[in-house]
Amino acid sequence: MKLLAMVLVLLFSLFTVLSARHLSNNDEVNEMFSSWLVKHSKIYHSFVEKTKRFQIFKDNVNYIQQHNFGNNSYKLGLNKFADLSLDEYHLLYTGAKKIDSKHKFNNVRSDRYSIHSSDVLPDSIDWRTKGAIAAVKDQGSCGSCWAFSTIGSVEAINQIMTGDLVTLSEQELIDCDTRFSQGCNGGYMDHAFEFIINNGGIDLDKDYPYTGTDGRCNITKKKIKVVSIDNYEDVPVNNELALQKAAANQPITVTIEASGQDFQFYTSGIFDGSCGTNLDHGVVVVGYGTEEGKDYWIVRNSWGAEWGEEGYIRMERNIEDKEGKCGIAMAAFYPVKYDPNPPTPSPSPSEPTHP
Repeated sequence: MKLLAMVLVLLFSLFTVLSARHLSNNDEVNEMFSSWLVKHSKIYHSFVEKTKRFQIFKDNVNYIQQHNFGNNSYKLGLNKFADLSLDEYHLLYTGAKKIDSKHKFNNVRSDRYSIHSSDVLPDSIDWRTKGAIAAVKDQGSCGSCWAFSTIGSVEAINQIMTGDLVTLSEQELIDCDTRFSQGCNGGYMDHAFEFIINNGGIDLDKDYPYTGTDGRCNITKKKIKVVSIDNYEDVPVNNELALQKAAANQPITVTIEASGQDFQFYTSGIFDGSCGTNLDHGVVVVGYGTEEGKDYWIVRNSWGAEWGEEGYIRMERNIEDKEGKCGIAMAAFYPVKYDPNPPTPSPSPSEPTHP
């Protein structure tokens, strides 16, 4: 009986693989590719490039199909990354730099969100429903996630403290916060918070709009300070309960490892897939909850609303590893705001950008 059971398992596994491979060997995958090209307005400038992209697309279809045949808590799909290899995706769409002692600001560690025996935390929270979260943004093929992750939590704390939700400028950080961060080549969220504090605030997105490229710092725009923060602090490291306490009070800037294919093609469900703690992507925790006994974080990404669950991913929460899923509890920050925002600036004449 054991031998028969093993044979049946092997046959089922073989059938699953062959079924997925069958799809990539017939006309259906060509039709899928053609439809995908139209949907995402993709144009290749040579036959060689199109052939290369088709092969990558075909391999990704196989990977997605094999995953979705399995009994998993999340699904994968053909999103805008479907013609990118894993290395290309990682190079173009992550960008948070791992914070080491050389680049770490010595900000005062706070016990604001340390865990105490008297703490009673809500079972769930979603800051989107409270009006604290702006629409999902898209960093494009610029490694600026660090800027989006920082701005996301600043927009949120400003709404919590003032009642006004305004969208702020990631581009100002990319262009002007250049002491250690490198724009589209990656950056540090703690330095971004420090920049906003030292500058006395940050401008609106509509006034200093996103371009998805490295630019020169516009001094005129840099002087326009619409929203300010007073400080930023770290969530106690490697402690998901502390992160839960923090997220119950405000959205939190976090760093995760997002370099795997399952993250690349995530479409829906609670992500409990394989990932490590090589932190490379900045995102925002905007809440948490539980579904059918499985705890999760609600995480806002910056890859547009077509990725994941309308721009969000639910990631497994309360796992055995103290670092959390994909290292989500390893490097988490939040802005602190007490004082009112700067006075509304009056229009000023154009000034040259900083070289």
